[in-house]
Amino acid sequence: MAAKGLLERLRSGENVIVAEGYLFEFERRGYLKAGSYVPEVVLEHPEKVKELHEEFVHAGSDVVLAFTYYGHREKLRHIGRERDLEILNVTALKIARQVADDTGTLMAGNICNSCVYEVDNPATIETTRNIFKEQIEWAVAGGA
Repeated sequence: MAAKGLLERLRSGENVIVAEGYLFEFERRGYLKAGSYVPEVVLEHPEKVKELHEEFVHAGSDVVLAFTYYGHREKLRHIGRERDLEILNVTALKIARQVADDTGTLMAGNICNSCVYEVDNPATIETTRNIFKEQIEWAVAGGA
């Protein structure tokens, strides 16, 4: 029997818990650098990402949230890893999808602030739109 989806759960009055905090937990554990906070751990230690997802589910999270937070073009450009952008996002989504499927939980994609947006600057508005667009496209393709 298929697990109930988000809307079905909400319509039936269920609570849905989404645990997050991967960025700070991986920084605390020494797997990413404070400051840049780019989720390089997805590429360098994917098994640790899977383990942390499993820990969050064990702690009560109903949703596995793909660790793509700060996995966008501008953040990766700052650390010289822009070429790893798509593989980082796709890998994070695959890990989250696997854990969600294995545990019968929901899976979600994740986007964040762009770090470049300026309210009156059309160029930064377009850059931000493109950042969100590509992350959302990968999330949809990854089953989020």
